[in-house]
Amino acid sequence: MNHRQLLHEQWDALRVWIEESGLLDHRTEPSVLQAWNVHELVTHVGRSFLALTVLGPETRTAPLALGEYVAGYGASAQEIADGTKQLARSFESDLLGGIDHCARLGFRTLDQLHSEVVSTPRGALRLDDFVATRVIELVVHGDDLARSVPAIAPPPLLEGAVALVVDMLTNAYTDRVGRTPQVDDHMTWVRLATGRAPSDDPALPLL
Repeated sequence: MNHRQLLHEQWDALRVWIEESGLLDHRTEPSVLQAWNVHELVTHVGRSFLALTVLGPETRTAPLALGEYVAGYGASAQEIADGTKQLARSFESDLLGGIDHCARLGFRTLDQLHSEVVSTPRGALRLDDFVATRVIELVVHGDDLARSVPAIAPPPLLEGAVALVVDMLTNAYTDRVGRTPQVDDHMTWVRLATGRAPSDDPALPLL
């Protein structure tokens, strides 16, 4: 399954869960991410699709390695947090409609992109790699939401989507330190690599 199809399928599964699981009954409660409550974290999941809308074809610049690209997330953390909170306020009366609109805009742009390499605010990147970063957003934040509200059934994180995220983070780690990490459990590795679980490995977290 290609990355675009994985993104569609993981979004469809997560979107149904957000609406039907009882998650939104807890929307004012704090999430496991200190910056946001559950409402804001759901908003951030939708907002992740808006990153697709600023992409354009890139034909002159060599693409960054995915690990190099995701390493730049930390520098944008405050901007992302502020933008999410602002958008969350605008979604106060219709959170589901708001995230649906973000997803529609993102997928519409993606359908129109046919360049192998695209320009992003952080530099050139292979389009497949950028789509993979959107899958990372859904899997990682789907898990964040599950851990934020453990009283409800966890979201369906698709095997193919989780495997893609594990591969991307493993490759990013290998590029950074020159060896492959030991991965005993997929979601444990995702949490370690993204700073959701503590590690004594100086190369972690990757993001």
